[in-house]
Amino acid sequence: MTMGLYIFALVFGLGLGILLAIGRHYGGAITSRICTAFIEFMRGTPLLAQILAVTFIPTVLNAWLVSQGMAPIDTSWRIIFPDIAGTPRTILNLTILLCAITLGLNSGAYQAEFFRGSLASLSAGQTLAAMSIGMTKRQEIRHIALPQSLRRAIPAWSNEAVYLPKYTTVAYFVGAPEFFSIAKFIVSRTYLALQVYALVAIIFLILITMISSLIDRFYERMKIPGL
Repeated sequence: MTMGLYIFALVFGLGLGILLAIGRHYGGAITSRICTAFIEFMRGTPLLAQILAVTFIPTVLNAWLVSQGMAPIDTSWRIIFPDIAGTPRTILNLTILLCAITLGLNSGAYQAEFFRGSLASLSAGQTLAAMSIGMTKRQEIRHIALPQSLRRAIPAWSNEAVYLPKYTTVAYFVGAPEFFSIAKFIVSRTYLALQVYALVAIIFLILITMISSLIDRFYERMKIPGL
């Protein structure tokens, strides 16, 4: 569950971050301000508050629908799949989905700033060269700006990729059955708080070290020669 939340949020945030960075850097007055407002709001408010607010939306919406005499939305759906031991487990429900989306939105705001900084680092001469050979703004972004900026942004972007697994523990507060929530459950049954949380810390340390190593190898293969 933890890795599922992490991978979804990272990939979702990657796509959103690229769009926000392009909108903020190349967009007009309105588009740039909308992207900036979203980025600053998501980065300036606590992730826990965001997840709590988003996961309470169905409850508030259903209360309003009932007050208007309409049928409430079904929020009890779930997808169940057996785990390694064959025990049926809920792998997706509305709470998990909303947590994943919120993590993705939050991550996208941070990733957008990495990509925007990378876009801003490109020399103006490349834009003039693109215009001189008849490229449109869209062609310049697609063929010149993005291929360079995405590769330049990898060292800074790796910070988000490394930090994000630790952010998934916030989903514990709304009942998502991720890694930390299971650890909390084990502690409530065994009272071995020090041992369990120490094991959690070690597992996260190993996981993040592996992710960091993979990103370093990826950057060595993708970096622009000479930079």
